[in-house]
Amino acid sequence: MTALVRRTSDLHFLDGLPLTLLYADLADPGSVRLPADLDYVIHAAALASESATMSEARRGIRDTTANLLDLLKRHGVRPKRFIYISTGLVLGHRATGISDEHPGRPAFGIRPYVRAKRAAEALLRERWEAEGLPAVILRPTDVYGPYDRTTSQRVLKAIEDGWPAIAGTGRHVLSFCWVGNLAQACHLACRMNGKDGAAYTVANGVDVTWRELMGGFQARLGRTQGVFVPVAAAYLIALVLQLVHALVPAFRPRLSLYPVSKVGRDTSYDISRTRDELGLRPVHDLEGQLEAVVRWYLQEKERRSA
Repeated sequence: MTALVRRTSDLHFLDGLPLTLLYADLADPGSVRLPADLDYVIHAAALASESATMSEARRGIRDTTANLLDLLKRHGVRPKRFIYISTGLVLGHRATGISDEHPGRPAFGIRPYVRAKRAAEALLRERWEAEGLPAVILRPTDVYGPYDRTTSQRVLKAIEDGWPAIAGTGRHVLSFCWVGNLAQACHLACRMNGKDGAAYTVANGVDVTWRELMGGFQARLGRTQGVFVPVAAAYLIALVLQLVHALVPAFRPRLSLYPVSKVGRDTSYDISRTRDELGLRPVHDLEGQLEAVVRWYLQEKERRSA
């Protein structure tokens, strides 16, 4: 198994795994030398940012995907399956039963990210139609789990620092994706389940409220929340922080418009086609999953302080 990684990345999570590391950067295709015996390609590399500009998102998502596809063609690599990790947000949010036939509202808080993901999906479908590229698109909802430094680690750090993780009543339903369920979907796609050229939404299949998820994290970190900020106030705070970030790029806001936009409305996704065609059988063990995330977070915290 080969993993394409950058030398500048923190790779300690990969220690001890049976991997061959290929050091390169998809933003610089000339630095990549692909092995010829790749049976499956899982492409998850992408800029993950709620504050990226459209040009930054396009370079870090759509263009890097194009570079990888061109590299495969140039090196004569014809995988049995090319699996692309997109996002459920291309279908929208803030609605229930979201699917291709019944999209939700556009995710305005992270529009460049979503538009770039949509552009990458369109590129894959073009290659499938023109060249027969055996591509399958996976659209996970908000992913959480151990080793997640993009969201889970930041959320738990904010809770420890005393930030109120629950805005409003916290009773609206949200759709999350346990990282193990996303891994299961990738495995099923590698077993040639599903249809080439198709896109599948990946979620836990059992939605939880923001209070259940964040309250579970708070309890495991020994934190209680005494003040519950109204959603409108949280949105205003997020807007101010985003403006400060725009003026001072080095400033990293603890709160952005995207999560606040979710907590005021129910959001759920229809994964029936993913179950039927891909064969996904999502695991939903919220208590065990919360325990695993917090355990990893505390271990990482101890490692960094050692």
